[in-house]
Amino acid sequence: MNFPNEHFSIMLNHLSDGVFIANNKGVTLWVNDTSTKQLGIDRVNLIGKTVDALEKVGVFTPSVTKIVLKSRKTTTKVQTSKGRQYLATGYLITTEMTEYVLVHVKDITETVKASFKLEKTEALMKQYWQEIQEMKLAQKNEKDNPHIIGVSKPHVKMIDLINRVANFDATILLNGETGVGKSFIAQELHKKSSRSDKSFVQINCSAIPETLLESELFGYMKGAFTGANSKGKEGLVERANGGTLFLDEIGELPLHLQPKLLQLLQEKSYIPIGATSVKKADVRIVTATNQNLPEMIKQKKFREDLYYRLNVISITIPPLKERKDDILPLLYHYLTIYKTKYDRDISFSKEVIELLQDYSWPGNIRELENTVERLVITTFNNVITLEDLPDKILSHSSNKKTYDFQEDNRSQLENMSLPQYIEKIEREIIEKALRDHKSTRKAAKSLGMTQSSITRRIKKYNLSTLDA
Repeated sequence: MNFPNEHFSIMLNHLSDGVFIANNKGVTLWVNDTSTKQLGIDRVNLIGKTVDALEKVGVFTPSVTKIVLKSRKTTTKVQTSKGRQYLATGYLITTEMTEYVLVHVKDITETVKASFKLEKTEALMKQYWQEIQEMKLAQKNEKDNPHIIGVSKPHVKMIDLINRVANFDATILLNGETGVGKSFIAQELHKKSSRSDKSFVQINCSAIPETLLESELFGYMKGAFTGANSKGKEGLVERANGGTLFLDEIGELPLHLQPKLLQLLQEKSYIPIGATSVKKADVRIVTATNQNLPEMIKQKKFREDLYYRLNVISITIPPLKERKDDILPLLYHYLTIYKTKYDRDISFSKEVIELLQDYSWPGNIRELENTVERLVITTFNNVITLEDLPDKILSHSSNKKTYDFQEDNRSQLENMSLPQYIEKIEREIIEKALRDHKSTRKAAKSLGMTQSSITRRIKKYNLSTLDA
């Protein structure tokens, strides 16, 4: 017995999934009720329209029917329509007279959202786990080296060198930008040395007037000069006897005092101002500078023989911009210190952490510490937000661009489908590669793609290239 065609329509209209049927030319022949709801268009406005025309006006993307007719194979794609995602499977059906394409369409929007939320949650958990591990490592390092915090490779390499040379009495020259913590390193060298039970004496050669520096270093005898203390004065060299003398900003040491320091290094002796006899001093000398001493030698501003005596062991302290992995431990270290000092229950927001980690910190650790202290004092609420950051950090061009990129992605994510979001990211990555490498060949190589693949995407996204 024959089964009436209208019965098939009634049954297919009861399905909760969409059914879309087209002929071998891609012309829509029939859709069930669910399909009209999925596409948001009445049946009368679908029947007779080609899938190519429907795809161009954005009814669905991509057209599975077109793909099936071209490939001649059963095909499954994630299809987007009206901001929702569908799993569309197209079947090529061949009869004696002609061919049809039947597409079965299942709404997977909520499944995709749940999956994407899970991925975001997992990524967030992974990030938190990494931060916790960094904090644990930083805490261990802080326990072993309370003044020197960090987990980055340049930092660990420097600490290893400090541990190896600390117990030798050779002079050490510390090189590094302003604010990297040269005085902390000098103290660490003293603490790890056999002189740790003796004095650590520090002087900044640029902070004392040139006329007073000699008397501060070497002291003077009773009646050595007009206005001198009637009992004379003990110099810092004598105070450091048996211990460590740290001369910061050694490049600022006046030329006329450099021979006296050279004598102290070579002969372990010196002459106080107004004295007639030589005094002995058992001191280890550690110096530091942020200047180019070899260049100063060429300019006759620093003695070459003194430089070689000071530079027996050279330790370069890397700036924060070269040890990005240390920024997070340092931020939390100083946050803990100033929370306790000012009795505040305060924390960083995730956005602030991201921005501070990306900032170049030209003032290095000193700038970072001062920034954290300021934020703890001035932030009104219990969470430090972007609005609380200094203008200097917020206006930092490269960081602001990175932050805006991240924020734009977050704000748009809720209103975008997964394929749209992925395409957006792909376009931006390719654009950046083209800007950085100036040619499709180099850009493709940097992204691990073939040149033909990147060329197709350039055409797809209508991107411009610099290739000749």
